[in-house]
Amino acid sequence: MRKAFAEGTLRYGCIGAGLQGGKHVEVIALLPNTDLVAVCDINEESARQAGLKFGARHALTDYEELLALDEIDAVSIALPDHLHREVAIKALEAGKHVLLEKPMATSVEDAEAIVAAQKASGKKLMINWSNRWMSGFAKTKAALDAGELGDPLYAYARLSNTIYVPTQMLSWSANTRLPFWLICHRYDIARWFFGSEAKKVTAVSRSVVLKEMGIDTPDFYQATVEFENGCVGNFESCWIMPETLPYIVDSKFSLVCTKGYVNVDPLLPVHMMASDEKCAREGFLYGEVLGEPRGFVRDAITHFVNCCLRDEEPLITGEDGLQITKALCAMVEAAETGEAVYL
Repeated sequence: MRKAFAEGTLRYGCIGAGLQGGKHVEVIALLPNTDLVAVCDINEESARQAGLKFGARHALTDYEELLALDEIDAVSIALPDHLHREVAIKALEAGKHVLLEKPMATSVEDAEAIVAAQKASGKKLMINWSNRWMSGFAKTKAALDAGELGDPLYAYARLSNTIYVPTQMLSWSANTRLPFWLICHRYDIARWFFGSEAKKVTAVSRSVVLKEMGIDTPDFYQATVEFENGCVGNFESCWIMPETLPYIVDSKFSLVCTKGYVNVDPLLPVHMMASDEKCAREGFLYGEVLGEPRGFVRDAITHFVNCCLRDEEPLITGEDGLQITKALCAMVEAAETGEAVYL
């Protein structure tokens, strides 16, 4: 059995120290085979606080300064969806391995440019669709590979947020669309299970609630994707559910196979703890145990670090990201035009 952590030390920089980037900083500071060299965020105070808390030697506001550091081997890029192309390409051109937060890009052109830069650089590129490390999805893939379920036929996936996310959590929600923000997670899982690429995409969306609030992005999407091998996936997502719900995320994934059925609900069970002042509701998939981050986010980053140190291909490559981006962009196009998109 291989060791959980590859031998050696990967010298690391994190670009983005916000909602998701902060998790990368924390995990990198914890792993025994990484050295957190630098943290960068456009918000100087965020970079400084993250650097101080987790022991980075540099706290920067200009990502190009971070990329210029010869003492860095790899970087995480955790920036708003529409800002990935330029930073990822410059990181690869600077000779760094790149862990790029999902989605890879919000256009096929941007994704193709990132893949071209990765091929020219010879460095590792992993797109962080970390849900593959959720136990339910990982166990299902293992069962499919072992032939225990027969062949996959059909998947239904729902992944939605409360309205808190586009109105308060994200200042840039108008610059993305739900296929890139949420559906991409479940499309990645379905594509992984099916082992096939999208052939035909139909989709619908509506803009009512958020548009009236001055946020120019649709409230929901529903997409049907037919794959080259005959499998079919239905994907739906919205982010206008009321904040009064006991959770921010609503998730459901069903898989029908020739010899079996799988139902994965990553939301449940939920741990609820209430006091006179507040009520906290947390899932068991990730969080802190004795002060250390645990769960699928940590597992995904650990996998990337090990791949860099062992010179192995990561589970989700740039080519995977490009194919997924093509399908996600087709969902947006099909919803806007009302016509099927063939890939």
